[in-house]
Amino acid sequence: MTKTAKQQKQNLRNGFTLVELIVALALFATVALISAGALLSVADANRKAQVLKSVMNNLNFALESMSREIRVGSNYYCNDVVEGTVPPGFASRRNCVNGGNFLAFEASDGNSDTPNDQIIYRLNNGRIEKSINGGSSFSGLTAPEVSIDDGTGLRFYVTGAPEGDSAQPKVLIILSGQAGTKDRVVTRFDIQTTVSQRSRDN
Repeated sequence: MTKTAKQQKQNLRNGFTLVELIVALALFATVALISAGALLSVADANRKAQVLKSVMNNLNFALESMSREIRVGSNYYCNDVVEGTVPPGFASRRNCVNGGNFLAFEASDGNSDTPNDQIIYRLNNGRIEKSINGGSSFSGLTAPEVSIDDGTGLRFYVTGAPEGDSAQPKVLIILSGQAGTKDRVVTRFDIQTTVSQRSRDN
């Protein structure tokens, strides 16, 4: 046998068999699949964190804005109404010990003789809406990707609103709903805060 023939035969023995090649490809595919899954999980977690951060910023802004205006306001009126409606007589004072989805009050610089300057917060189609002109027009306070639960998602609990009850008016605000637009990045939230009227009640 010539040297070249021996080298060729030895080279054939040094190569991979078909079975070895299939096993190597299967191992590579498995490792690649696990790595891709891990990367997708990290990307999903990052998207969810970004959505949650954006939503929490929006909710914090909405709650802080509501709390600040309620704190310096007066003449609280609370009621449980059909979503998107404005009840008559909202310029009067009214407790809401069992909770309501509608809150109206006089602004700090408002005129208590007219209901046209009342600030109103209400729930409508899963969003918190605000009016600064007694319900003539409303604007959305929460972002579209924030969905407040229907029915009990926005609740105001008001005590001490009527005159002469010797109790300082307080408002407990409870928010619950979900944040996000896709099922994979939806996050539930439950938030509450209590606000006391700053000025002494008459």
